[in-house]
This record gives sequence, structure tokens and C-alpha cells, in this order.
Amino acid sequence: MIAIKRIRDFLIDVIYPEEAVCLVCGAVVQSGCVCNQCRAELRREDTDVWKYRNLDGVPAFSLRAHRGPARALVLALKHQADACAANELAALLHPIPGLLTLTPETVVTWVTMPARRRRERGIDHGKLLAEAFARELGFPCRQLLTRRNDRSQTQASLARQDRQANLRSSYAPKTGIDFPVLLVDDVLTTGTTALRCVDALQRGGAKDITVITATYAIGKKHTIK
Repeated sequence: MIAIKRIRDFLIDVIYPEEAVCLVCGAVVQSGCVCNQCRAELRREDTDVWKYRNLDGVPAFSLRAHRGPARALVLALKHQADACAANELAALLHPIPGLLTLTPETVVTWVTMPARRRRERGIDHGKLLAEAFARELGFPCRQLLTRRNDRSQTQASLARQDRQANLRSSYAPKTGIDFPVLLVDDVLTTGTTALRCVDALQRGGAKDITVITATYAIGKKHTIK
């Protein structure tokens, strides 16, 4: 399967110029990386738009449900390190709901990837997403977290009850934090990863933390009107 995918990607690169194929449906596009039809689907005003969860007192917002074009973009970002996918997801931040308030002093950060996994993939997709969100919102983006445990398993491979143990003591603050923080991640599932990062940010001194993810696991409630 890996060999077939590499051959397919090579043929696409040869036949079409860079970013000439929609990351969602594979259709040829004249510019960008998403076709007009998929972009329109992404921006539909329906119940999948902007979800809110309270994570032990920390507000958490998600742009779209983890399905359809939004899911395809997250996967392209996560497994292909496609910066264009990050930009398309960041564009969904507008219009920002009134419930989400961010002060001018806010600094954007991300869920830091283990060094081993970053070496394997060649890039930190979380950083790409955070940088895209920061540009869209006009805030600085800095790494505020480090990973203590480089041997932790991937969260997606674990049952819900095992995720908390896997992430125990995984994150630590990289520096002192005396400013509001916007923590960016790709998918909000149980909230375990976000809460561990929030705990580390708080140990670094952060008192005002907001979480935004590109997508949320289907079935979660709390729609923002």
C-alpha cells in the first residue's frame, strides 16, 4: 500500500503542477489546494460550525466536525505536512463567535510533538496549524511546551481510559508564562491531551488559556449559536 501511494503521489507531481489537485476530492484546481465545491462545503452554515466545550473550566472551541472536507484537510496536514491544508483550516476562523474573546496580548502555541515522531515525519504538523491560526488572528506564535516523555504512544491508538495514563507528565512549560495563551490542536476527542497541555501551561504561570481545534469528534454537544 505504501508503494502504491508513493507511485500515485509521484504521478500527480509529474502530471500536475504543485498544489493543482484538491486535497479533499482530488479534482484539478486552478489555484490553491481546495476546489470551489469542497471549499463551499467547508463553509456551510450548519450545525457542524463552531462547537464549544468546557474542559474543567477552560473554554475549548472547535471549527468543524471531524468528517467530510474538514477531516480530509486535517489528515492531509497530519500525514502529509501540507501547509496549504493548515491555511484552509485557519480561514474557517472567521467569523469568530462572540463567545470567543481573545485579548491583544494573546500568544498562540501548539501541542508539541515528540522529537522521535517529528524526526520521522520531518515536520511538526501542530506547529504548522498554530502558525496558520496565528497569522489569521494576528497574534504571535511561540513554542511554550516541551515533551518530557518521548516514548508515549499515539493517542489515536489507545482506548479512552488509557489516554490519561499515556500523557501523564508528558508536557512541561518551556518558559515562564505571564500572558494569555491560545492552545491550538487538530482534533478534540476526549479532551485529555488538551487538559494535560493546559496543566503544563498553568504550571508555567498561565492563568488565561483558551483551546481551539480544527475539528471535534462527532457526537460531542454544545453548539455555539
